[in-house]
Amino acid sequence: MSKWLFRIIWIPILIVAVLFLVANRTLVPISLDPFRPDNPALSTPALPLWFWLMGMLFLGVALGAAGQWLSGRETRAQARDNRRELRAAKKELAAFAAREQTNRSDSAASDPADPPKLEATSI
Repeated sequence: MSKWLFRIIWIPILIVAVLFLVANRTLVPISLDPFRPDNPALSTPALPLWFWLMGMLFLGVALGAAGQWLSGRETRAQARDNRRELRAAKKELAAFAAREQTNRSDSAASDPADPPKLEATSI
């Protein structure tokens, strides 16, 4: 269902966008000077309108992606800290388990008549 809905919405939008870009092939200089439109101090070379539109689209996508990446900075830092803490806890648990194993083997060797004790384990 999701694929069909995606296709029904986006395929016509993409077709219209391609037709618009193909129809607007005239050369257009972009003026960045609002005070002198006849002789602008800041203007771009004359390029097809589709080039400017696609350039602005790609620029918008890049800026949006950069903003999204920057907004996740704190989450990524927290995840890094959690991974470090988890590694340290696993290392500590492994050391504790090794110590318990050696203690168990030492106590079993010294007093074989002693029954094994139940141990509480946590996950």
